[in-house]
Amino acid sequence: MRDTEGPREPVSPPPQFHTDETGTALYASPPSPGQPLDADLVRAALGAAGYGDWAIIDEGMKALTRGQEGDAPVLLARALDGAMALKIQGKGREAVLHLDPPQGGQPVTLEQVREALAQQGVVHGIDEAALEAAVEAGKQAPQEVVVAEATPPEHGEDTRFEPLVPEAHDRRPRVDERGRVDYRDLGGVVQVSPGTPLMRRHPATPGTPGRDIFGGVIPSKPGKEYAFDAHLRNAERDPEDPDLLRAAIQGVPSVVDRGVMVDDLLQVDGVDLSVGHLTFDGTVQIRHDVVEGMHVEATGDIHVGGMVEGARLEAGGDIVVHKGVVGRLDQGEPTAVLRAGGGVSAHFIENGRVEAHHLLVREQLVHCHVSVRQSVMIGPEGARKGQIMGGEVRAGHLVDCRLLGGPNGPHTVVAVGLDPQAQDRLAAVEAQLEEKRRLQEELDKALRFAHAHPERVKPDFLERAGNTLAQTREAMAALEAEREERMQALQQAQGACIQVRGRAYPGVEVRIGDRVRRLSNESVGGLFLLREGEIIFDHAL
Repeated sequence: MRDTEGPREPVSPPPQFHTDETGTALYASPPSPGQPLDADLVRAALGAAGYGDWAIIDEGMKALTRGQEGDAPVLLARALDGAMALKIQGKGREAVLHLDPPQGGQPVTLEQVREALAQQGVVHGIDEAALEAAVEAGKQAPQEVVVAEATPPEHGEDTRFEPLVPEAHDRRPRVDERGRVDYRDLGGVVQVSPGTPLMRRHPATPGTPGRDIFGGVIPSKPGKEYAFDAHLRNAERDPEDPDLLRAAIQGVPSVVDRGVMVDDLLQVDGVDLSVGHLTFDGTVQIRHDVVEGMHVEATGDIHVGGMVEGARLEAGGDIVVHKGVVGRLDQGEPTAVLRAGGGVSAHFIENGRVEAHHLLVREQLVHCHVSVRQSVMIGPEGARKGQIMGGEVRAGHLVDCRLLGGPNGPHTVVAVGLDPQAQDRLAAVEAQLEEKRRLQEELDKALRFAHAHPERVKPDFLERAGNTLAQTREAMAALEAEREERMQALQQAQGACIQVRGRAYPGVEVRIGDRVRRLSNESVGGLFLLREGEIIFDHAL
C-alpha cells in the first residue's frame, strides 16, 4: 500500500538546559544557531527536565522561538519563591494575608507569616486555623484570607421599661404564624387595683469594650439613662423600690412612653343628643350607637357596641366598633372621623377618615381616607369580602386585603413606606427647635450684657437668666433627640409592602415610598414591594 501522507517534517531536537551557580536561573542553548524552536516544544522540554513550574522569561522564549544567531545560552526561566503581603484594614479592625505560590522556589512558611504579623504588631484575634489553611493552600494557588479580626465592642443598652400588665394598646386580633387573623380574640379590658405592679424600670448598661488586632481597646458606648415619666396619672413609684411603678387607684392601665397611666372607666348606653358630647379622662364603653354629629373624646380606649354614624371619635388608646362606621361626604370631607393613638377596628367603614397606629376591618373599606403608622388589614384569611375601594389608604409598613379596587370602581390610592404623620411631627419639632434657638441667643446676649454691666440689672437677674438658659438647653437636647427619631421614621420604605390575597383591579394607584405604579390590568393575588428602586408585583404568595 502506498504512503499517501507524504514526507514528514523532521522534529527539531529540544534545547539543552543548565542552571547558574545559585541554581535559581535556567539557561537554554539552541541545538543549532539560528534555528527557531516551537514554543510548545520548549515548554514540553522544560517539563521533562523538571523545570515546568519555573517562571518563564518572555525575552528568553522569544529569542528561542525566532531563532537566535550564535550559540550563546539564553536566560529562559527563574526559580521564584512564594510571596506574601499583609494588609491592615479598617484602622486595626482586620489583617488580610495575600499569598502567591512559588514558581520553582520555596513556598511561604507559617513561621514567615507569623513573623510578619509580629513585625506589624498584630497580637489579638489571630485565626490560627485560617492561617494554617491559607499557608497550605498558598503552596498551589493564590490566596487572600482574613487571618486576624478585632473583637468588636458590645454597646450598652438604653434604659428598658418592662410592662408588668397587658398593654391596653395591644388588645387587637391575634395573627398566627401563617398570617391568619382571629377577629374573635380581642382580649378584655384590663383593670388593676391600687398597689398592682405596673412597670419595672431596668437601668441602662455600660457595655463591654472591644479590642483591635494590635491589642488596643475599642471603647463601647454606654446606654442612655431615662427616668419614669414625671406626669403619669394615678401611678406612683414604690417607696422601697424606685424602679417599680404601682397603681394608685382602681382602673384601666395604659402603657405609654416611660410609664403606665391608670384611668377610670366610663360606661354609657349610647351617645346622642340626650347625652351630648363626651370628653373623658379614661376609657369609654358605649353599649349601643353613636349618632351623627356627636363627638367622643377619651384619653384611654373607646368601645362601641353598635354603629358609629357620621360621628367623631378620638382616643388615646384603641377604638373598637363592633358593628360598622357609616359617614357621608360634606364638601368632599368624610363626616365619620376616628383618631386613635393605638388601633382602630370595625366591621366595615364607609366615607370615613381614620388616623391610628393600625387598622383592622372585617369586610369593606369604601371611600375612606386612612392614615396609619403601621398596618392596615382588611378581611380575615379565607373571607369572601375584605375589599378596599375608593379613597386613599396610607400605612407605614403593610396594607393587607383580599380585593384592591373594583371592576369599573372609583380611583383608589394605596401607599406604604412612609409614616404618614412623621413629616408633620418633624416639622413641628423643627419649629420648636428654632424657637428655642432664638430664645437661647437672646439669653446669651442678655447674660453677656449683665456680666459687662452688673449695675444695670437686678441682683437676682444672673441667677434667673442662667436657670432659664439651662432649661432651654435641656429642652433643645430633648428636641434634637426627638428630631432624629422622626427623621428615622421617614426612612422605612424598604420592607414595606401591599398584599392582595384575591384580585387587584385596573385604576388602582400603588405607592411605596416615593415610587408610584398605576395598574392597567386586572391581576390575581400577590405582593407589591420595592426591589432595586422599583415597585414589582410578586405573585408568589
